[in-house]
Amino acid sequence: MCRLSYIVILCFIHVFLVSFSCLAQKKVLDEAAYRKWRRVDSYKLSPDGKWVMYRYMYFDNDAANKVARNIYYFYDVKTGRTSTLECPDSPEFFAGGEWIVYGKKEGDDVIRVARCLRNKKEVCLREGVELNSVIPLAAYQTNDTLVVKNIQTNDSLVLTGVGTYCLYDKDWKIVYLKREADSHTIYFGSRNKAGKYECLYRDTTKRLEHFYFNEWGKDGGFYFAGDEGEKGYYTFSLKDKRVTELLDADRIEVMDVNMRSVRQLGKSKRSIFEKHKTPKAAKPKGEKDESFTLELWSWNDPVIPSQQAISGYRPAVPTPERFISDAEGGGCMQLCEAGHPELYMPDTDAPVYAYEKDEKPYLNKRDWLHDTRFDLYLVNLVTAEHQLVAEALTRRIYWSPKGDYLLYYDNGKRSWVVLEPGTLNRRVLTDEIPYPLHDELYDRPNPAPPYGIAGWSKDGRRLLVYDRFDIWVVDLTGEKTYCWTHEEGRKRNTIFRLFNIDWDIIQVDMERENRVMSTDWTTKNTGVWALSPSGKLAPKIEGAFMLTITQQSADGNTLLCTKQNYYEDRDLWITDPSFRKMRKVTDVNPQRADYKWGTVQQVEWTNYDGKANQGLLYLPDDYDKNKSYPTIVAFYETHTPEMHLHPVPGLSHAMIDVPTYVSKGYIVFQPDVYFEIGNPGKSSYNAVVSGTKALIDRGIIDPKRVGLQGHSWSGFQTAYLVTRTDMFTCVNIGAALINLTSVYTGIREESGVPCMLMYEDWQCRMGTTLWENLEGYIENSPLLFADRIHTPALIFHCDKDGTVSYYDGRNLFLALRRLQRPAWMLNYVGEGHFLNARPAQKDWTIRMEQFFNHYLKNEPMPRWMKEGINIHERGYDQKYDF
Repeated sequence: MCRLSYIVILCFIHVFLVSFSCLAQKKVLDEAAYRKWRRVDSYKLSPDGKWVMYRYMYFDNDAANKVARNIYYFYDVKTGRTSTLECPDSPEFFAGGEWIVYGKKEGDDVIRVARCLRNKKEVCLREGVELNSVIPLAAYQTNDTLVVKNIQTNDSLVLTGVGTYCLYDKDWKIVYLKREADSHTIYFGSRNKAGKYECLYRDTTKRLEHFYFNEWGKDGGFYFAGDEGEKGYYTFSLKDKRVTELLDADRIEVMDVNMRSVRQLGKSKRSIFEKHKTPKAAKPKGEKDESFTLELWSWNDPVIPSQQAISGYRPAVPTPERFISDAEGGGCMQLCEAGHPELYMPDTDAPVYAYEKDEKPYLNKRDWLHDTRFDLYLVNLVTAEHQLVAEALTRRIYWSPKGDYLLYYDNGKRSWVVLEPGTLNRRVLTDEIPYPLHDELYDRPNPAPPYGIAGWSKDGRRLLVYDRFDIWVVDLTGEKTYCWTHEEGRKRNTIFRLFNIDWDIIQVDMERENRVMSTDWTTKNTGVWALSPSGKLAPKIEGAFMLTITQQSADGNTLLCTKQNYYEDRDLWITDPSFRKMRKVTDVNPQRADYKWGTVQQVEWTNYDGKANQGLLYLPDDYDKNKSYPTIVAFYETHTPEMHLHPVPGLSHAMIDVPTYVSKGYIVFQPDVYFEIGNPGKSSYNAVVSGTKALIDRGIIDPKRVGLQGHSWSGFQTAYLVTRTDMFTCVNIGAALINLTSVYTGIREESGVPCMLMYEDWQCRMGTTLWENLEGYIENSPLLFADRIHTPALIFHCDKDGTVSYYDGRNLFLALRRLQRPAWMLNYVGEGHFLNARPAQKDWTIRMEQFFNHYLKNEPMPRWMKEGINIHERGYDQKYDF
């Protein structure tokens, strides 16, 4: 053997031994580890992109958090250095990001301080001071004196006689109402032109009140009142230095106008207002009869008594009538009767239409309808005509930027509809787009939601709509609808969504390159792509992680991101738009490398419906396919979209902590479940049992060592499964619905709301009333088939559960006790649907693990399982030992 080969073999052996030694030295996750785990909290990027602020907080360590919550870190993007600052409240950036304002302890007091991050200069601030977001300016008012101070140079501007004022634009121009001895005057001008403010309006006989200013439009309004009874409502514009009368004294007097309700319609000379409400004389109640209490339940009440008792009950206060006045044409007419819904108008200069959402027809149906329904009315602001447009809608309504189109989502058509108010012409977008615009995988009875809209083009002529994968462009002027992304998303099985930092509808510049976020539906990898005006897609970054852009600098050249996967924690990263210079800012949990953590992979099989089914499979670090491992099948609904989420190890609130069990040598399997309406139990069986069987057939799971766990909705599923199969070695059933026929008319104690909406319209997915499908409700009631349960069961259900009745869990236990099947029930007295008290979490974590370890690892049965704990032993002997 040559010397080089010998050296290579020795190196290989050394690396192997070191790796094996490192693996052997890794610890299992335990309570001590939980107390070390932190999260990045209160993080912000400065507007100029030069600083990242954050702090660390512990998930399960109150003592450490008392110190940690006051320590803030400031990462210098240019140098990569990090400095710290101790302060008792959350700092905020201002002056572009070079300065922060924070609370500083001085003895027993906390004072507000401005601090320059570059040179550490500090300036004490008055309480209630206003700070400029772009330059280092501070403003405050004392009586009628306004002071604007540059805290960098100490230069100050002082104005006296100031009433209401507003500082606007980045450089803080000023508009203010000055009350003088002989007049009321509105001045405006640049902050740098002291003494040269321009007079917009002056009156020597009247008082100016209710002065307001809209910074975005550079306009505002005011109401005046004179000693001789003169009145008027005026608006003004700083752009053209115009003052316009909207309501004269006669109209204000005759109509008894509530001046605080006046609203100008864009920049027109029309306004909407309400009359003053006429107070009604209170009816004398007399003495209350306390000899008995009657609780009356009425079939047509909008809210039932149980919900009234919890939420508080206030009878609906009728909204006043609304009127519309035209200062130019002189007309005035009633727009809405008393009790009308809110009016929603487009933000345009002269709106002609508004819309209303009327919920009244559906108020007494909320007991069984999950979503709030409403009817949509179009309101003509010129003729006061109200016209019904659509019924039983549930989604947000949108005006186009110019107010010439109304967009709504029709649940019946499962499509976006574009309405032209002037003609009432409708465009149903599924007639133009060849793919569904509703969530194709949605499996609940209530209306399937749309994939959403990306926004509008900047000129307002085009609407951007999502299908499952791609972005479509709808030309509102009638030109051809087309796919901006050329259906690349569908070809790649990748979801493309326009990047939107505010998560709201935006105006998109389609003439420049845009940023889109991607999610590969097959691998669940995420990324960022560039989308050209012609629709060409180019990847910037993509990988086996979940990437989220949380903030960007004002110029868009610096991005703050979080990046995580199962192995890497949710740390902060800083990058440029090309993503070629990504830098990690935080290292939140470096100790993770010291613990056994395991691996995760997505698995696929064919379920009993003949469809492809996916799930997540977690394997221990030292997994050997030739060895037998205990397995827990723990699931809820769908899990594969969470493949790249980083889990936080901790005490169990209900379900197992996945990384902890994997760390201790368990395999964990989380199958996805998609439901057929009316057959939730069967759907779960088809997915969960088929997936478990597939992994058994592949030699991954030992069929003699498989536990099952579910809580709440998946608690129902686990209870159902063990009435249909004996394949599981043991089962933990938590806070489960076990008799749909009895809980259908139950009340959720936490809210007072009837349970039936959960079964008919929401998560339980029955889709009908009890009487329309009695056989289905019986079929999905595990209690009625408890005689088929032969699997040892640990039942978790607490007596203050406000979501699922405690009696459901107790009824299942009593049924199994009567049938003499092995069953234990844990009720943490006073706890709810999940455990909140840490001692209870710790106890449950111990007992649940002991239960699974006994049946799946052949460990001895602890005394609490063998002997029970009687009422005199509670709190004295926990019987954890064997």
